[in-house]
Amino acid sequence: MTPVDLTALYGALRERVAVHAPSACSEISLALSSDFDDEVAFYRLVFWAYVLVNEAAKIPLSFLTSLPPLRISNPLRNETSRLRTFLAHNLDAHSKGDRRTIAFVQRWFVEACGHDRPGNNAQYGACCIHLGARLQEILRGAIEASHLLDDPDDGVRLVADLKGRTDVLWEAHRFDSIVSECASRLGDPYLDMQVFRSRNLDSWQKVLSGAPEHAREQAVRQRIEADLVAAIGEGLPRRLREKVDQVAASPTTLAAALVFLSTAQRIDAMSVQEIIERVTSQLQRPSSADGSQGSGGQ
Repeated sequence: MTPVDLTALYGALRERVAVHAPSACSEISLALSSDFDDEVAFYRLVFWAYVLVNEAAKIPLSFLTSLPPLRISNPLRNETSRLRTFLAHNLDAHSKGDRRTIAFVQRWFVEACGHDRPGNNAQYGACCIHLGARLQEILRGAIEASHLLDDPDDGVRLVADLKGRTDVLWEAHRFDSIVSECASRLGDPYLDMQVFRSRNLDSWQKVLSGAPEHAREQAVRQRIEADLVAAIGEGLPRRLREKVDQVAASPTTLAAALVFLSTAQRIDAMSVQEIIERVTSQLQRPSSADGSQGSGGQ
């Protein structure tokens, strides 16, 4: 079993699945090493495997491996995620979660190469063969199961199930363009967009799965924009958060704020903080009509 063998197996799976669900499997842009013989090859294989089972073929692999001959669910998801975290992140021994990851990976290394951490090219090569063999089993099982999609009795139902799952579960990167568009419309707020996406991804997926087919993107866009506005509000100083609460204290004051914003001549050049300051100052001025206070007299 070589890197070429794994690449060819995934290519075969993509071809089989594409007959019934053309967009179910994505291309993996990360290339494997030419051989499984050193530390670099192991790192590349772990990252390739992570992309395979968690992103590029997440839905079809999970679906097909739950069918005969394998009959398992979420193949290698936990394994590849733990390995990737161990290799790509600075883990803290004081963190319970990080300690669990370290312990898992150390056990994995012992099983793969006989040591709790590979120390030379031969041991890294053994780890490559161990992980590669598991990937080979999963891919071969998925390819075999894909022939059930052509079954004259159950094929139509299985294909409909696969396409339904694929259509309502987007890869994480498919949300990025919508996040960028919404953020731009809101003035490019200073937020860590990677953290923002990670924190809200599950809720966006739920919105996507619950929306009508013709309105899925619109529903996701509305939710992302609402989450961005909420995140901006959470990041404001306490004084300004109190002013936001004041503006939205009643339908009357909220309507007044919207009127002010719609007539502001230089609104595009104002920051969120400046907008809040201007709105609340306007609401606190006496009304020219009856002398009542804009912020609480109506």
